[in-house]
Amino acid sequence: MQINIKPVTIFTANLGSGKTEISINFAGMLQMRGAKVSLVDLDIINPYFRTRLAKDNLAARGLRVICPPGHLVNADVPALTPAIRGALQAPEGYCVCDVGGDDVGAIALGAYRPFLPEGRFDLYFVVNTCRPFTRDFDGVVKIMRSIETNSRLRVTGLVSNTNLGRQTDVEVMVDGYGKVSRMAEKLGLPVAFLAAPAPLAAETAARLPGVAVLPLEFHMKTPWEEVCGEW
Repeated sequence: MQINIKPVTIFTANLGSGKTEISINFAGMLQMRGAKVSLVDLDIINPYFRTRLAKDNLAARGLRVICPPGHLVNADVPALTPAIRGALQAPEGYCVCDVGGDDVGAIALGAYRPFLPEGRFDLYFVVNTCRPFTRDFDGVVKIMRSIETNSRLRVTGLVSNTNLGRQTDVEVMVDGYGKVSRMAEKLGLPVAFLAAPAPLAAETAARLPGVAVLPLEFHMKTPWEEVCGEW
């Protein structure tokens, strides 16, 4: 995937967008290129899908994950402030942040604004046009502007992650990319890339020549999947 990558990449969106999986895979992509990468969990609103829940597996792969320690793993407050600050200001390598998309999550991100000078970061808003609150332009703008107001940071691009979970196919993603592209054009923003399940990534890229595609390997499970297993 060929895109211009800044030292800090922040992913935010509303619930169910898939931003946590994107954050993990984006960080993994950078690591595979030989870069030093820190993955910061600032998602303090979603009890089911958080980067910190996959911390042990990711750490085993050599990825540095910054999140609350064991006794604070389910805390709804950002922790380890010095470590997060250090990751954002690291003189080399990359920092990838997974940020909750409601007011609380955006305010948590805003606390680190002094360490995010313009030009050092990209703030990407992940759009899944199959979700009720981001299926149209007005819905995307409403959530995105709220995040910008509360974080005091401007979104620099959109990420297309239109999917129907396990029912996702190439047509769904291609159609979603078209919708996200039109939204981005109205906003005067680029579409940074499209995210696609790894088995469908090559076909999706072939259908959309010139579009950067991030293949997704899935790391997160809901609590009921952990107990019952996958279908």
